Amino acid sequence: MKLQNVITYRLSILKAVILAVWAFCFYFATINEINDKTDDGLAEYAETVMTDYLAGLPVPDEGAVGGRRYILQAVSGDYAANVSRIRFKDAEMPFDESGRYEPARTVSYVFRTDDGQWRELVAFTTTIDKDDLKRAILYWLVALYVVLLLGLVGVNLLTVRHCMKPLKALLDWFDAYQIGRGGKPAALETNVTEFRKLDEAVRRSVERNERQYEQQKLFIANASHEMQTPLAVCTNRLEMLADSDNLTESQMADIIKTMRTLKSLAATNRSLLLLCKIDNGQFASREDVDMRRATLKVLADLEEVYSYRRITVETRLTDGVSVSMDGQLAGILVSNLLKNAFVHNVEGGRIVVTSQPGSYTVANTGVSEPLDDSKIFERFYHSAGKKSSTGLGLALVKAICNMYGFTVTYSFADGLHTFRIDTGKA
Repeated sequence: MKLQNVITYRLSILKAVILAVWAFCFYFATINEINDKTDDGLAEYAETVMTDYLAGLPVPDEGAVGGRRYILQAVSGDYAANVSRIRFKDAEMPFDESGRYEPARTVSYVFRTDDGQWRELVAFTTTIDKDDLKRAILYWLVALYVVLLLGLVGVNLLTVRHCMKPLKALLDWFDAYQIGRGGKPAALETNVTEFRKLDEAVRRSVERNERQYEQQKLFIANASHEMQTPLAVCTNRLEMLADSDNLTESQMADIIKTMRTLKSLAATNRSLLLLCKIDNGQFASREDVDMRRATLKVLADLEEVYSYRRITVETRLTDGVSVSMDGQLAGILVSNLLKNAFVHNVEGGRIVVTSQPGSYTVANTGVSEPLDDSKIFERFYHSAGKKSSTGLGLALVKAICNMYGFTVTYSFADGLHTFRIDTGKA
C-alpha cells in the first residue's frame, strides 16, 4: 500500500472516531441542556404549589397552567422514608381528560404537612419525545458525519498527495536508476526538512557509488589489459617448451595442466575486458542481426563438442527474425547461451534453441532442480559445482541485454533449464 494511502486511511479512522465521540457528546449535551431549562421552570412551579399548600393558601387547579400540571397525593411514611425528597425524571403523563399519555418531564417533592401527614407533589410538563429527538439527531449527525468524513478524506488525500510529490519523484528516479548510467535526481522543490535531508543523503550515496563503480571499472580494465601480454607470453613459452624432446611424461602433463590454467585465465581476462567495454558503451553501432544465421554459425563451431558428449541439439528457428544490435555482441550473446547450455548439460542430454519475433530461447537438460535465479547472472557465480567455467558467461548475457533494453529470464520446467530473452519487438 502506498504511503499516502496509509496516511489517509489512518487519519480517516482517527477522524471517524473523533466525529463519533463528538456526536455522542453533542447528543447528551443537548439533552442535558433541555432538561436543565425544563427542570428550572418545573421546580419553580412545583415549589410555588407546595408553598401555597403548606401555607393554607388556595392552590391552582390540577389542570394545565402554562403547559404545566401537577398531582398531589398522600403517601405513607414508609414510602417517604425510601425515596428521595426531590426527584427529576422522564415519564409519560396524562395531559387531558381522554387519558392520553404524552412524554413529560417530572419533578417529585415528598414533604410533610404541619399535622404530620406525608404528601407527594408530582409536577410535570410536556417535553420533547426523546426517542424522536434521538432519531432526528442521529439522522442529521449521520448525514453531517458522512459529509464531513468524505470531505476530510478528500482533503487529506489531496494534501498528502501534494506533500508526497517530492518523495514520489525521488522514488521514481531511484527506481529507474542504474549504476554506471550516470544522472542525478532532480532537485526536490520542498520545504519539508526530512525530504531535503533524504534528497541530500541519496545524492551523496549515488555520487559515492558512481565513484566506486568507475574506480572498479578502471581497475578491472587496466588490470585485464596489462594481463593480456604476460598471459600470451607465458602461453607461447609453454607451447615452445612442450615441443622439446627432452621432457618426461610428468613434465609434459604439468605443462599441459599449466597451459589449461593459462587459457582459462585468458578467457576470464577477455570476458572482463568485454564487460568493461560494454559498461563503457563502446559498442555503439547497430545493425539488423539475423538470429537464425547467428545461431547456426555458433552451432557449426560447437558441433564437434556437442557430438563428443552425445548432446542432441534441436532448433526451432524462424526465418527473418532480426534484432537491432552490434553484430559482434549478438554473436557473443548467442555463443555464451549455447556454451552455457553445453557446459551445464548432462551426458546424452538435449538442447532446444527457439527464435521467434520478440524472443530468443535456449533450453537444456542438466541438474534435476532449479538454479538460484537471484545469483546465476552475477559475475563469477558458479552453479552446480561447475568450477571449470569462468562464471562470466551469463553475466555477459545480462550486460548485453541491459545495454539494449532486453529482458533475460530463467525458468525450470519439465526437466529443462530455460533462458529466455525478450527483445520487446515482435
